[in-house]
Amino acid sequence: MQKTCANQWCKQSFEITDADLAFYDKISPVLAGKKYLIPPPTLCPDCRRQRRLSWRNERTLYQRSCDLCKKSIVTVHSPENPYPVFCNPCWYTDKWDPLSFGKPFDPARPFLDQFRELYDRVVQRAMVNDDGVMSENCAYCQDVAFAKNCYLCFGMWKMQDCIYCRICDQSKFCVDCEGVKLGSELAYESVDSQRIYRCIYLQNSENCTDCAFGFDLKGCTDCIACAGLRQKQYHIFNKPHTKEDYMRALASYGLKTRTGIEKLQKEFAAFILTIPRKNMNLQNCENCFGDHLFHCKDVHEGYVCTNSQYSKWIERSDAPVHCYDITQAGAPQWCYDCVTVDDNNMSCFCIYANQSHNAIYSDNCLSSDFLLGCVSLRRKKYCILNTQYTKEEYEALSGTIIQQMIDAGGFGGFFPIHLSPFGYNETNAAESYPLRKEDVIARGWKWRDRLPHTTGKETLKPDQLPNDIRDATDSILREILACTACGKNYRIIQQELDFYRNMGIPPPCKCPDCRNLERLARRNPPRLWQRACVKCQKQMWTTYSLDRPESVYCEACYLKEVY
Repeated sequence: MQKTCANQWCKQSFEITDADLAFYDKISPVLAGKKYLIPPPTLCPDCRRQRRLSWRNERTLYQRSCDLCKKSIVTVHSPENPYPVFCNPCWYTDKWDPLSFGKPFDPARPFLDQFRELYDRVVQRAMVNDDGVMSENCAYCQDVAFAKNCYLCFGMWKMQDCIYCRICDQSKFCVDCEGVKLGSELAYESVDSQRIYRCIYLQNSENCTDCAFGFDLKGCTDCIACAGLRQKQYHIFNKPHTKEDYMRALASYGLKTRTGIEKLQKEFAAFILTIPRKNMNLQNCENCFGDHLFHCKDVHEGYVCTNSQYSKWIERSDAPVHCYDITQAGAPQWCYDCVTVDDNNMSCFCIYANQSHNAIYSDNCLSSDFLLGCVSLRRKKYCILNTQYTKEEYEALSGTIIQQMIDAGGFGGFFPIHLSPFGYNETNAAESYPLRKEDVIARGWKWRDRLPHTTGKETLKPDQLPNDIRDATDSILREILACTACGKNYRIIQQELDFYRNMGIPPPCKCPDCRNLERLARRNPPRLWQRACVKCQKQMWTTYSLDRPESVYCEACYLKEVY
């Protein structure tokens, strides 16, 4: 079935298969013996993803007071928002009752409008993390668990002593990394790599030590500006060197200086265009299409996922099974169009609904089952709009509400963007789908004018920032710096300076947000195109669009090239 995206500014064509329809039938809620069929999506995969991301704020952090204990806290919720915000210790206490904010459903009004009004009444968690519970010293981190001594890190698990990292796990002493995993240590400005040690500017690499500027390296040591190598040592621009020549060349590049880093960065960017690229990065996968998939089976349009099965349109998730349209989740099963649903089952259109089952249109609910339109519940069952019901009452009223939504054409997709509590420019959507303020407003979405940053407060001009890490004294910790890209002010913290000195790399001249955007730009978009292998002309799926300059090989041709 071919469909056209319902968004007037998009109109992209997309396909719904018989297998997709079977999934929507399977996931459809059954209440009092009646199935309420979830219709196929009206929006294309990109617009559905944008809609989910518009409800996820990771990086826009505010200073405000907890509305219960009055302590100063860091939170993703602006003080301009109407709802109360509690620090995590207060949110988890029994000093407040989320059911006290509930109101009975009004059949004369749209259900999602009533949900949004409930959201504006209910207490919100300052940050989605377990700082002070299973994590330690991670107050400035969002969506982080089982971590220690991390600062401005997002979407991470089992990390230690990391700064400015995102979507990383089981690693330590990493700075400015994205998707670095599985025992990596002392990594800097690296993307989608695992088990790397003392490496800088690596991408799509694994089991590497003491490498700088590498792409698709496997089992390499002491390599500079290399791509597509396997089990090599002392290579520069893919050419072998003796150890002595290698060490002399390494010193000549001046990687302790910003000018040396930037010069090699430009040379490497030109060099890797001459090296073939693999169409998709898949490891130990069966019948899969996407990128950065590991140990997966029957996954289509999956990106940065591990141990997934029978799923489609999923990203940045671990062990999703029978899931569609999932962004960043851990071990969900039979879930649809959700964001960050960990250990969840048979849930649809939810965000941060963890260890919960059979939840629909709910936000930030933990260890709860059979929910419809609920916010900030813990260990509850059979609730609608934060109001408690018996099982029989819940099934009857839920059926009435869902049927009303079906009749009005409003059932079957994630929360609309215009209902998001965040301004569009506060959210992850703005990173992947940047829009001007006037375009956001024209679509009826919110924009946050006063974001939490300063400009013009710098005490050290960009041209005064030490070029060489050996010239950076502790006095830099007292300075306010200005980003050379956007002008925003930023600072260097002690943990960060210690890392730069240990690694022998210069302090950055750009703010954390701009560095994050540059790392995202190094990644291919979560989308597939069909094109011909440059080597054998066989048609293949790839995340490299047709207008990209890289030479893209199918898997068979690529393996012949690198082995």
